[in-house]
Formats: sequence, C-alpha cells, structure tokens
Amino acid sequence: MDLPTQHDRAPHNQGVAVNDVNVQVIVKSPPSEIWKLWSNFPEAPLWDTDVRQCQLDGPFQAGTRGRCVLKSGLEMPLKLEAVSPHESYRNSARLLWIDLEFDHRMRRLSADETHVIHSAKISGPLSFLYRGLLRKALAKAMTTALDNLCRLAEQRASDTSVHGKTATPLHLV
Repeated sequence: MDLPTQHDRAPHNQGVAVNDVNVQVIVKSPPSEIWKLWSNFPEAPLWDTDVRQCQLDGPFQAGTRGRCVLKSGLEMPLKLEAVSPHESYRNSARLLWIDLEFDHRMRRLSADETHVIHSAKISGPLSFLYRGLLRKALAKAMTTALDNLCRLAEQRASDTSVHGKTATPLHLV
C-alpha cells in the first residue's frame, strides 16, 4: 500500500513539544538501503538537494559534530544527538539564530517496504519571527529530500537484487 508523501503541521500546545514539519513516505526497499544513505553524510547531497556538502568530524554516532553547507552558501553546524542503528537518528542544527532538530525514523513494513518519517522542530529565541516562513521552506525541502531518498533507495535496492542474484542462463535448443 503506497501512502502519499504527507505534511502534518501540528499546532503548538502549551508545554508540549510538537513537530513543526512532518513528512513521510513508504519506500519499496529494505531499511538497510535507507540506513546506508542516511549514515553516509558526504553523499547527503545526492538525496538532500538543498545541501551542497555535508561532513561529520567523526563516526556516525551520538555526540559527533559536523556541518552542512546549504546551496545558498550558509554553513549549518550540526550535532548527532541520538543514533539507533538501522532505525533512526536525530540531529540538531543551528541556522542563523534558529535551533533546528531533525528526526529521521524508519519502520520495516515487509522485506522490501519501509515506512520513513522525517520531522523537524523549530526553536530558539527568534524562532517565532520566522516559524511560518521556515515551516513552509522546510516542508518543501524535506518533501523533495524524502522523495529523492525514496527514489535512490529503491534504485539501489533494485540494483542489488538484480546484480546480487545469478541469472538463469538461457539454453538454445
């Protein structure tokens, strides 16, 4: 069952942290392909086309810092806050005077289908000034990134299954 990419914008409740942007999709690929894409930061521009370059200053684990350079040229320092191998990771970033928290989660639905959710929270002292604009920009960027991730994971899963199996030879009679 294919679910369309969705954008859920939850209202802010008093004292309750909510995601400002939530985008999800069903990917026809095993979680391992998605994990390979997520955990290879230098390859992030292949699916997250809003970034020009990404790097981590250490292994893909909680506490590691790094940075992404956006297409606009802005440099965004980041930190991996939590990493659950082959399930999820969360990173925080600072863009200008706004704190961003990105959550990446996946859940295996079957051998070849995975539900992937990317969400973002916007906070910081000046976030109220830009929340509406940022929600709109993040929803668009995250939808594009998730669509690209989906296509790339499905392509790589397909390539693996085609090249990973031995073809049955044809015999002429």
